[in-house]
Amino acid sequence: MEYIVRRMHQEEVSHIYKTYMTQDFPAQELKPLSHILKSMEQGYGFSLGIYEAQDLMGYAVFIVTEDCALLDYFAVVEAKRGKGVGHEAFRLLKAYFEENLPEVRGIYIEAERINKARNEKERTVRSRRITFYQSCGCGMTELESRLFGVDYSILYCGLGASSETPSLSAVDRIYRTMFKKTHYKCFVKLGLAGELD
Repeated sequence: MEYIVRRMHQEEVSHIYKTYMTQDFPAQELKPLSHILKSMEQGYGFSLGIYEAQDLMGYAVFIVTEDCALLDYFAVVEAKRGKGVGHEAFRLLKAYFEENLPEVRGIYIEAERINKARNEKERTVRSRRITFYQSCGCGMTELESRLFGVDYSILYCGLGASSETPSLSAVDRIYRTMFKKTHYKCFVKLGLAGELD
């Protein structure tokens, strides 16, 4: 059976948020559902579902500006994990962009910083997540961010034949699209490796 990727409407996103996202992501990382739905209404956010027939295998939430995107959330449904679904799903997400959003030259990915882990278990989980994205063809950048007190390393995945290189200004543009001015000023920090420590 082949997987298919399709854009989800608001009712589907609401269901996935309440059923899966609240279980798949730490509370401090999870934006309110209203923020995700607002991004969809205003046209800079959308969500993709990965399906096998009608069976949900995984999902992804994106923020998109003129020529780049941020993978805000990505997860494989718990019952489907450990079967190679994640790598195939990521490949399909890239193909979706290349076919439907060719103006987007690359995808940025936030991953919680390994050196900010509170214990060895957390360090292992963070390291495994970064290794997964690297195995999907993403590269670690020199960019780091701190959003509402959570520290992130930033990876980048180029799309198509683009030779676009990751840039601080591109990520800044994404964050300014995502957050209100007051929130951006108080809770968003962005810089090169080491500058936020």
